Amino acid sequence: MTNLQIEMAAAAFVLLLFIVICLKKNSLSIKNSVAWLLLPIVFIIIAIFPEPLTAFAHWLGFETLANFIFLVIIALLILICFFLSISNSKQQNQITKLNQELSLLKQKNKK
Repeated sequence: MTNLQIEMAAAAFVLLLFIVICLKKNSLSIKNSVAWLLLPIVFIIIAIFPEPLTAFAHWLGFETLANFIFLVIIALLILICFFLSISNSKQQNQITKLNQELSLLKQKNKK
């Protein structure tokens, strides 16, 4: 195992611990944490078994494994942002609906 593989596995393990701590403190919801939990697990697997992924990256036309990993990370982060935007939009619609219902209830109470 090279130094880079050891560093990558260690960084992924630290990230995994940080996510678990955030889950225990309820500062991160379980629904949103699934993607974040998969990321360090995938990194640990890549650090332990880089050969199959290197062959796959070369087959796709990437010069180095690092370029392929950066592409995958960027794609995952874009997907996470997209799904968080969808969740945010749903919550904004729910807040608007709740505000309208609260206003109607307050108006009924005044009468």
